[in-house]
Amino acid sequence: MKKKTWVVLTICCSLALGVVALANLNTNQVNANSPSLPEKISYATESYEAQKKIADAPGATTEDEQKLKELATKAADLEAELNPKSDLEEFNEVFEGYNDLFAIESAYYADQHDSEDPAVQRVLYELEQKGKLIAQFENLQLKAQSEDANLIKTLNGQSLLDKFLEETQQLNQELYPDKDSSN
Repeated sequence: MKKKTWVVLTICCSLALGVVALANLNTNQVNANSPSLPEKISYATESYEAQKKIADAPGATTEDEQKLKELATKAADLEAELNPKSDLEEFNEVFEGYNDLFAIESAYYADQHDSEDPAVQRVLYELEQKGKLIAQFENLQLKAQSEDANLIKTLNGQSLLDKFLEETQQLNQELYPDKDSSN
């Protein structure tokens, strides 16, 4: 009986190892057949160009245009994956957007500094506070750009972007205490 048990156990273990080896072989073949990231980008770009011709043709549908947008997004996402932005580039992008919104709002209220309306005065105060925050981070941005890329870490090891987002959130909580901070 002991000999039969060993034989059965050996056969079962051999089968299990064979199945594992076969599964690993199939996985390796799948990985070998999958395209690299640059190949995926090239394919996405080619697909985009082909779809662009379809979308630009007379009689193109909104579905064709939607597919074009999706392909453009996919190509951009793959390109970003291949060439990720540095911390400073990410900060510059977010900071530029914040500056643009600030400039639009400031321009709208530029001629209302003499207004005695409390709501307008409140907005002007908010703009003043946002302007101070922008000035603070413009100085940090200039410092980060003038120093080595490894030195863009600020207080407590936070990146410039993390620090900006934290400061912006704190300012928003001060300016808008009635709003839920989870939004």
